[in-house]
Amino acid sequence: MSAARFLRGLFLFVVVSTISRPDWQSGQTQKIPRHDAAAVVKLVPVRVLDPNGRPVMGLTRNDFVLHDNSVLQKITEFEVHSFGPPVGTVEKINETLAATSFQPTGRKFFIVLDTQTNDPNGTASAKKAALDFVANQLRPNDEVAILYYGAMTGLNIKQYLSSDKAKIKKAIENAKEAPPSAGFVSVMTEAGVGAFAGQTVSGAEGGGGEGGGGGVSEGGSISSFGGALFGEANIVSAPGLGRFGRTQADFKENMSEFAKALKYIQGAKNVLFFSARNAEKDIGREFGASNTPVFAINTRNWIEKGVMLTSVREKYIYAEHALKELALASGGQYFADVKDTATITGEIQTLSGNYYVLGYYITEQWDGRFHEIKVEVKQPDCRVLVQEGYYGSKPYDQYSDIEKKLHLFDLIFGSLSASPDVLEAPVEPLFCIDGVSSNGVVLAKIPIEEKTGIAAGRSEFFTLVFNQDGETVHSVRGEVDLSAQAHKALFPYFAVRLSPGEYRCRIIARDMTTGQSVVGQSPLMIPAPNAESSLTFFSPLLLVSEKNFQFLKLYRTRGGARQPASLLDFYPLFPIGYAPLAGVLDAGIKNLHLILPMEFRGDKIPEVELDFRLTASAGKEEIPLASRIVETRRIGQRRNVLDVEIALPDLKPGNYELAVVATESEKQSKHTVKSAFRIR
Repeated sequence: MSAARFLRGLFLFVVVSTISRPDWQSGQTQKIPRHDAAAVVKLVPVRVLDPNGRPVMGLTRNDFVLHDNSVLQKITEFEVHSFGPPVGTVEKINETLAATSFQPTGRKFFIVLDTQTNDPNGTASAKKAALDFVANQLRPNDEVAILYYGAMTGLNIKQYLSSDKAKIKKAIENAKEAPPSAGFVSVMTEAGVGAFAGQTVSGAEGGGGEGGGGGVSEGGSISSFGGALFGEANIVSAPGLGRFGRTQADFKENMSEFAKALKYIQGAKNVLFFSARNAEKDIGREFGASNTPVFAINTRNWIEKGVMLTSVREKYIYAEHALKELALASGGQYFADVKDTATITGEIQTLSGNYYVLGYYITEQWDGRFHEIKVEVKQPDCRVLVQEGYYGSKPYDQYSDIEKKLHLFDLIFGSLSASPDVLEAPVEPLFCIDGVSSNGVVLAKIPIEEKTGIAAGRSEFFTLVFNQDGETVHSVRGEVDLSAQAHKALFPYFAVRLSPGEYRCRIIARDMTTGQSVVGQSPLMIPAPNAESSLTFFSPLLLVSEKNFQFLKLYRTRGGARQPASLLDFYPLFPIGYAPLAGVLDAGIKNLHLILPMEFRGDKIPEVELDFRLTASAGKEEIPLASRIVETRRIGQRRNVLDVEIALPDLKPGNYELAVVATESEKQSKHTVKSAFRIR
């Protein structure tokens, strides 16, 4: 899918390759950000080696001494990660593991191929070693991302974190920069970047506000600018039109940006860097500050002797090299001979899979300053590999543009369950067609409240849809002023037209001053048309009583093109004082409204008998529901919409599925549409 490119200090999204994403969880929960806490736990991964360079894994918490800026720290958290045969007595290792109750989780590997400094032989050797590591050393829960550094374009992501070995292998094999052309090289792939517009629908305040949940008002002040998030154009220079080769300064800038990006990636991270570059130690420090050791593999195994035409290459292994200083500064390791594949992959497996995590409390100063870390072990003749330090947090308004874009990168692709500072919003995916521009709607619920949602102010919204192959089929960004929506429940939504199939969707809202973010995610199923049926049912939309709410329609305009349909075009029957359920229902609610649109063929509306069934996920027993049709409305020549009131019994907290079974009286054919929600 769309790849992320680091280019001259700007983080621009470019469509160059397929990127896979981690699986998204189906449930949504709300979390309160922790960044305003006075004290937080700092976690530091530590590798301890014996005189032979093998991991020492029999240590306990009391064997470590840790200083932060020369101040002795009390180690309050202690984990043992052991993926391979460590050094130490079995009894002591088992005792340590039992004391921590630790269960190993997957690792994250970022494989970087430096195509600018690698000659063809070095590139081939690097890819061979990378493929060997992926084929033989990955554990089931491990994930790998593939990046390459090119002479023209700098650092590029070819494949985002994935556990699919076939995709990883393909990305390694195809990691190369396109050959230069005689002119500019454009990677623009989506025609047109239009305005991002917002349309609001006011809800009933106190049960009877203006509009009553049905009046539409278009607000020019609510929209700013926008366009295709993954369709921005990158122009890079080719020979004859400007500078071709990237300098060491470009490399340092790009790699520094990459190191900062890793601050937002949770878990055990490692970089495998295949290069022949005289890299700087400072870059290693930045990776160390992101808790990411670098395993640097030198791809140059020859030295050139002689001058000009008389020069020859002789085999030479660089035991000492700038890459070694970079690796050690990050807490990683250096490998001098890229062709020693078995040693490289085996050592990386051992070093990345056998380590400790030390945790201690720090008081966040929010000053962004560097803190030096020093770790020692009481056991003699041991070598400690640990990051040199870390950078303190800083307020979002002090982030650089690149840091803000890197923060966004994790909001788009990261696992929300591993991001403590991101609130999750409930999302309702809907299949509904207007016959022209849309057949799906993705609706989220976001409180306009600083602690439980997003603050009333200027925010940026992102809407994204990914297909089963991880390709981006829809992506839009825009800015919205929410100052007038304080303390309301906001329902942002967007409509799309998609081919039949399964999709994944995200709606992201981020405060442009504080960086506080809310993310909603959901699967979306677009069914194939059924030519044999005379009826097509839309997804049912469940409504619940809501006092103060507002809709926000998110869409991108393209010249004079017709804008997508609004939610009320699909679901025109909204009782006053009711808003979409959006997946989560408070315990004690006794009734719901269900809006059910259906389209039919022919001149006569078929007679249909409706049956409503509720099933708890904890069991298969169906719960009978009492219902009554409140209103029926004919829309155009082929559509009928029902408003059905449903009485709910006393329900325990948990997940439920409401099924609507429609039976055509004449054909006795059945149609079933479902909606899921959670009682909290």
